[in-house]
Amino acid sequence: MAIYDLYGFMSDDMEVAKSLLEASLDIEFEVRDSDYQGGKYYKCGRTGVENFVLKRNVDPFDGEPAEMPFPDHKISFYVNDTLRSADLQNRISQKAKGFVLLRHEDFE
Repeated sequence: MAIYDLYGFMSDDMEVAKSLLEASLDIEFEVRDSDYQGGKYYKCGRTGVENFVLKRNVDPFDGEPAEMPFPDHKISFYVNDTLRSADLQNRISQKAKGFVLLRHEDFE
């Protein structure tokens, strides 16, 4: 079972978003840069196992929101391939004020 969650953050302050998530989830992001991801973004973990991606909600090719259903959320936080979605949701809702769960997908 793999669960993928998407959270949105309405502020465009990436450093505040990063700090809130690092403190609430007890993780440390690594800064990355990729044209595909829209420039500077943050990642924690490896692809293929639980990992987290924090980036701006902007499609680098057309400037539109990357997550079109959620244009008001300036920053997107992706929780990928997790087995502890409920625990993470609880921690984020209690400690990372301003983050809202936008999508929850459970692939079995």
